[in-house]
Amino acid sequence: MIKRISFALCAIAAVLLAVAPIQAEARTLDEIIADGTVRIGVHPNIPPLSSQDATGEWQGFDIEFGRMLAEKMGVKPEFVATEFNARVPSLVSDLIDFSMAALTRNSERMKVIDFTFPVYTENLAVLTTDKAGKITSWKDLNREDLTMVGCRGCYPVKWMEENMPKVKILIVDSGSDMVRTIAQGRADGMVANLEWHKRFTDNHTDVNWVIIDDVIRTAYCAIGVKKGNTALRDYLNAAIYELQSADAHNALWEKFWGAPPLAKVVANPYW
Repeated sequence: MIKRISFALCAIAAVLLAVAPIQAEARTLDEIIADGTVRIGVHPNIPPLSSQDATGEWQGFDIEFGRMLAEKMGVKPEFVATEFNARVPSLVSDLIDFSMAALTRNSERMKVIDFTFPVYTENLAVLTTDKAGKITSWKDLNREDLTMVGCRGCYPVKWMEENMPKVKILIVDSGSDMVRTIAQGRADGMVANLEWHKRFTDNHTDVNWVIIDDVIRTAYCAIGVKKGNTALRDYLNAAIYELQSADAHNALWEKFWGAPPLAKVVANPYW
């Protein structure tokens, strides 16, 4: 009986090994250079960071910065459409060599992948209009006569409830809804990571949008590589430092956003 159970367990183990997903090995820097192409994960529809036009051509900050990095490596860039929830899995399964796509560097993700130096920032701040009057800080909006709009299930709603208790909060379903609500005059402003809302404010050219300089919180977006792929990560760090020393990243940001970053990334020679 023991022998039969042992054979059965071995058979089951063999089947499980056969069907279990095998984690692919990441391509090394040398392999990427030898191949002549680097696969860069970018979001397919978050302008002006990255998007495709009607002909399928890629455009945006991540696209041009990715091309700069590929040129330094001496290879051609291949941009791979990577939705937000696919960024880390695409690295783990070796579908891409590195990921851009507004990948915020944090301690949880660093358990799974490695990060380069920060490339740009995302900033929790207030978007309002000139109709709100003279506003120099988010604290000036904590008034009972004002309404702020928030996205259902999004962190800024909780933040406003805790830090702006006097203001009324209107809940909608998406970033585009938030911007539209302000444009229609149903709300006076919003708290959000404002970098990713330009595509929505551009749809309301008749509104005089105002971003309050008093940034609430700054997070840093970097390039992700597969954990342990140190040669590629270190090379990208050196290339990023060279580009940032020439202020290429800030110039590129102004080109696509029409304004300087709310919080700039400073070139860092150490890692």
